[in-house]
Amino acid sequence: MKKRAILLIAEALAADLAAAYLFWRVYDYDTPRGAGEPVGITESGILIMAIVFSLITLLVCLQGYFLIIRPYSLKLKEMERSVEEAKKAEAIRKEFVANVSHELKTPLTSISGFIETLQDGAAEDPEVRSRFLDIISIETARLKRLINDILVLSDIENKKAAACDTIDVRRAVESTVETLRPIAEARRIEIITELDGTITVSGSEDRFCQMMMNLIENAIKYSDEGSRIWVRAYYDDGKRIVSVRDEGIGIAPEHHDRLFERFYRVDKSRSKKAGGTGLGLSIVKHIAALLGAGLRVESSVGVGSEFFVIFDKEEEKIV
Repeated sequence: MKKRAILLIAEALAADLAAAYLFWRVYDYDTPRGAGEPVGITESGILIMAIVFSLITLLVCLQGYFLIIRPYSLKLKEMERSVEEAKKAEAIRKEFVANVSHELKTPLTSISGFIETLQDGAAEDPEVRSRFLDIISIETARLKRLINDILVLSDIENKKAAACDTIDVRRAVESTVETLRPIAEARRIEIITELDGTITVSGSEDRFCQMMMNLIENAIKYSDEGSRIWVRAYYDDGKRIVSVRDEGIGIAPEHHDRLFERFYRVDKSRSKKAGGTGLGLSIVKHIAALLGAGLRVESSVGVGSEFFVIFDKEEEKIV
């Protein structure tokens, strides 16, 4: 910035010297004038000097604006945006830490309480001991899932670029469905697949399968026994779409915009009962971004929900 200011001052001085030289060359010193005869404005060179100095001033002002004022203004706006983003990031970080602390504290408190009760003599009763150990096992598994989801989310966020595999969508989805089918069958939930075998996407196959695992597992958790889940992969208007639809409890419209936030739960009591950590859909959102895809949800209370992962016709574009 200082160099540009010095350059402008030097240009202005050089222009002034050039104008003075021009005035000296134009002014007619040899023409005789009578006593009291006024010197015309043209003859005196004042008009020329005024025009030259006006042009010099205009040029200096324009250069000052484009070389100093405008860059400084843009830089200032950029700094303001950075400060706002930093504040938002800090707020998100604080909220995340608070939520993680709360989510970790709940099962730990429960585990600690039951262990203390067992140590105080409850372990002598076989029935009580068995029931308490079952609860401790459930809370430990919940704690393990939460820690695993936090680590997965952190790993995804810290890796800006994913592996660039060519993913056979039908094969990847079928593999994921087979992994989850025993869980679905235990609740008499039928998983129906309708998969176009020609669809491929670019990215990490492991991350893609993880995204589908979370979506299908989420559908199983919030579906009633004896219901159905559809997993589809198809083309629609030149876009590749993968969707998961269930016949579950559904989600009210006012919750749709916040579904992919960390730890956001529509029904906290049911979510905890189902074993959810509150991070599944947030992980889905981040993986979709890595794969260059967008997300959409359609849901009605009492009817069910359908989640769409939408890929552009061209690769690596976020919808």
